[in-house]
Amino acid sequence: MKNKTIYFYSAIFLFLITGILPGRIYSQNKQAPPPLEIMYSNSNGNVNDPMLTNTKPAEIQKSAQLVSLENQLETARLSGNVMAARQIQSQINTLQGTAEVHQPCLNSDYHSGPSGNGYEGDYNQSTIHSWSIYSHAFGVAPTGSNVAGRLFYLLSQDSQSGSDSLKLMYSTNNGASWFTLMWTSMTGYSFNKDEMDLEVVYDGTNTWVFAVIGLTDNSDNRKKVYFMRQKADGSGYYWTILNYPGSGAGMNYYNPRITSDNTNYTSNAYVMMICSMDSLAGANHFTKQKYMYSSTPFDATPGLNYIQPNGSTGFYWATANNTNGTTYLNGDIAYYKDDGGTGNGRVMTAYNCYGSGFNNIYIAYLNGYSTPGSSMVVTEANINKDLRIAFNGGTNIRTGMITYVRQYNAGDWDIFGLKTTNGGSTAGDWVRDTLDYTGDRARTCDLIAVRNTAGQYKVCYAQDNPTAPAGFYRTYTGSSWSAKIQMTSSVPDTIWAEPRAGYVLGGGDNGIGIWSYMNGYNGFCSRNMTSTTGIISNQIPNGFSLAQNYPNPFNPATTIKFSMPISGNVTLKVFDVTGKLVSQIVNGKLEAGTHEYSFNASDLASGVYFYRLDVSTEGSSAKGFTDIKKMILVK
Repeated sequence: MKNKTIYFYSAIFLFLITGILPGRIYSQNKQAPPPLEIMYSNSNGNVNDPMLTNTKPAEIQKSAQLVSLENQLETARLSGNVMAARQIQSQINTLQGTAEVHQPCLNSDYHSGPSGNGYEGDYNQSTIHSWSIYSHAFGVAPTGSNVAGRLFYLLSQDSQSGSDSLKLMYSTNNGASWFTLMWTSMTGYSFNKDEMDLEVVYDGTNTWVFAVIGLTDNSDNRKKVYFMRQKADGSGYYWTILNYPGSGAGMNYYNPRITSDNTNYTSNAYVMMICSMDSLAGANHFTKQKYMYSSTPFDATPGLNYIQPNGSTGFYWATANNTNGTTYLNGDIAYYKDDGGTGNGRVMTAYNCYGSGFNNIYIAYLNGYSTPGSSMVVTEANINKDLRIAFNGGTNIRTGMITYVRQYNAGDWDIFGLKTTNGGSTAGDWVRDTLDYTGDRARTCDLIAVRNTAGQYKVCYAQDNPTAPAGFYRTYTGSSWSAKIQMTSSVPDTIWAEPRAGYVLGGGDNGIGIWSYMNGYNGFCSRNMTSTTGIISNQIPNGFSLAQNYPNPFNPATTIKFSMPISGNVTLKVFDVTGKLVSQIVNGKLEAGTHEYSFNASDLASGVYFYRLDVSTEGSSAKGFTDIKKMILVK
C-alpha cells in the first residue's frame, strides 16, 4: 500500500511537422544518430572493466557428455516425450551440479471472477479496469492453442486501506470487452511500480499464463519477486516468492522479466526469467541479473532451477562497488532457437545499469539454458530507461530487436533500437534503428515481438507532444516502421503503469495498446488504431443510417460512415460476391453519434464487395438496424 503523488500536466496536443524517412521519424533540426559501435568483452561479465576487443572470444566448449545429453533431450522434447525429456534433463542437472527446487504454493486469498464488461467508445477504446494500478502486462494466446487469440491483461491494484491485489483479466473479442479470470489479495506485500511481465504458454492441450511481479515484503522491507501461473480455464493457480540461494538481508530483487521457448516446443516447453539484484554491502551496491528457469512449468508444483550460468555474477554481467543508491538495473530476456547456426536454444539478455556510470548496453546469451555463450557491449552513453529485447522465435526464425529510451539532451529523449535477422550472436549481426528521432521527449517505450512471424514487432510509447504525454503505437513489418498512431486523446501514465504494446491474431489492423491515466488510474485498451478515427460528431442523429463508402470505386482504401441515435452493439463486416467474410471492421459497443472507419483492401483482389452494418439495441425501446451496401475495388 502506497500513496501516489499527483502530477498535473497541461493537456495541450500540438502536431509537429516531421520528416518521415523509410520506417523512421526524424526531426529536421537534429544531427544524424551516432554510428553504431559494438565490441566483445574478455572480462567474464565485469561491467567495471569490460576489457573490450574487436575479436570475438572463443565460447565455452561443452563436454562430450553434455552435448550428447542435450541432443537426446532435443529429440525427446520435439517428439513430445515428456517422461524421457524429464529423465534426460535430470541427468543434465546432475552433471552440472544443480537441481530443480519445488517450492510449495503459498497461501493466498484467491477468487475467481466476477465477470465484467468494458465500455468501448472513441478511438475504439475499452475500459479494462477501474481502480488505481501499480503495474500491468499483456499477452496473447498463440495460434494453434485451445484459446487462440485470447488476450490476457494482468494488473496489480493499489489499496489505500488494506492489502494490494493482483487481478488477471481476459478478452475473447480482440479487446472490445474484458472479463475477470481471477484475483487475489496480497496480505503483507506491496506491489512495486511498473514491475510486471507476462508470458502465455500452450502445452499442446491447455493454455497457461505465467507472470513475474516485483513487490516489497512489508515484514522486512525487501524487494522480492512474485512468480505465478494460472490456466486459462481458471484452474492450476500457483504462486511463490522466488528464493534465490544465499538470499538474505540487504539483498533486493526487482524488475523481473519472463520468456519461454513455447515458439518451438509445447508439452515440453520451458519458462525462463531474470530479475535485477542489488546487494548492498556498506556504502557499495553490487548489481547483477539473477536467472531462473523451469523445465516442468506445468506440474502442480513447478520445478525451479536457480542455476547461475556465470557463477557469482549471476546470468553474466555485474556492476560492483557502485556508491550511487539510486542505481536501477534495466534488463530483459528473450529466446530463439539458433536454427541454421549452432542449433542450440538461445536465451539472450540485455543489461543496462543506469545511474552507475556504466551506461552502455550489455548483451549476453546462453547456448542452451545454462551454458554461457558470448557477450557484447553496445557503446551508448545516453541510454535512459526501458531497455527491451524480443525475438519472434519459431523454426528457422532468428529475427530480434532491442529498443530503449535515449537522451539527446535534457528536454529531448528519443527511441532507439537495434535489430538482427540472424540471431545477434556477433557484433556484425546488429543494425541501428531509430524509431522516433524528433524533437519531442519520449518518456517510455515497450516492445513486443509477434510470435513465429519473422521481423514483426509492435511498440507502444508515451511522448511529450510537445508538453503533455501522448500515447503512440507503431508496427514494424520486416523492412520498415509504420507511421506513428496516436492511440488515445487522454494523457497516459508514464510512472506507474506505463503503456504496453500488444497485438491480436490475424494480421491487418491488429494493434493493441494498453495504458492507464496519469498516476496509474484505471486500465484501458486501444485497438483498431489504423482504421479507427472514432466518433466524428457528438450531435445525436435522428435515426440509423449507413452511408455509401467514399471514394467508390476505390484502391486500396475507402471510408465507411454510419450514424446511431442511441448506443448499441455494432458489427461492420465486409463480404465478397460469394458471401465469404473477408474483414470485420467493427465488433463491439459504440455510443450514439456518427462514426467513421477506414477500410484497407490491399490484400484483396479487384471486384465487387458488400459491407453490412448490424446494430443491436437490447434493452432499449428503439429497434435494431441492418443495412447492406455495395462497393467496388479497382486495382
